[in-house]
Formats: sequence, structure tokens, C-alpha cells
Amino acid sequence: MKFAEENLYVLQNLEFAIVTVWRAHPEMTDYSAQRAYEAARQFYRAEQRGKPAAPPALTGLDAAAFESLQAMCEFRLGRAAGPPSDLNEPIPPIPLEKLIACLQELAKSVERHTHSGGRQGYLQFIAQFVQ
Repeated sequence: MKFAEENLYVLQNLEFAIVTVWRAHPEMTDYSAQRAYEAARQFYRAEQRGKPAAPPALTGLDAAAFESLQAMCEFRLGRAAGPPSDLNEPIPPIPLEKLIACLQELAKSVERHTHSGGRQGYLQFIAQFVQ
């Protein structure tokens, strides 16, 4: 089974955080999503290494995307409440290593879809799968 199939719910949760910002700010581009994924990956890699995770130096939509993404990351790690859901069953936390791998996979996806679909190719692609 491919990585994306095994981790579909985690990937979709993280993408939901990005799409939420894009829907509020239609001028957002894939670049902001890419910066958010990369900043989150670096943030959690520092934690994994036992180093203090410095907040990223992002501004504007890049910062908004990161903040939304980080809130979802904290939820998936089991450290914070998540968005309202119709599910009555609790969502089990994931290990830090899996989160970092998912962030890296999403950054690759941004590159692929931006290359083939333009400045908002990735955002348009994931929006069809995220409500």
C-alpha cells in the first residue's frame, strides 16, 4: 500500500487546514501552502531532535497558513482539540515521525501540482477532496 493511501485521513486533515485559509483568502497561492508545510516540518523536526522549536519567520498568508496547519498538527498529535466533527468516535493521536513524513509528502505534492497546474494548481486540486 502506498504512503498516501495508508495515511489518507492525516493528509486530508492537514490539507483541510490549508484549504480553509485559501477559501478565506482566494488570492493565496501554492507558495504559501509550501511555506507552511516546510515551516511545520522544520518546527516538528526540531522537536523530534529534542531542540527548542523556534517559531517560523513567516508573515501574511504564509503565517496564516502555518498557524492553521499547526493547529491541525497539534490535534493529530493528540495535544489539542480538533475542529468540530460529525464523528462520535475519538481520533487516535499519531506519532511525531508520521506527522513529519506526512508534511514532507504534502510538500512534494505542492511541487507536483504547481508544476502541472500553475500558481494555484495544488490548492485547486486538494479543494475538490476537502469539504
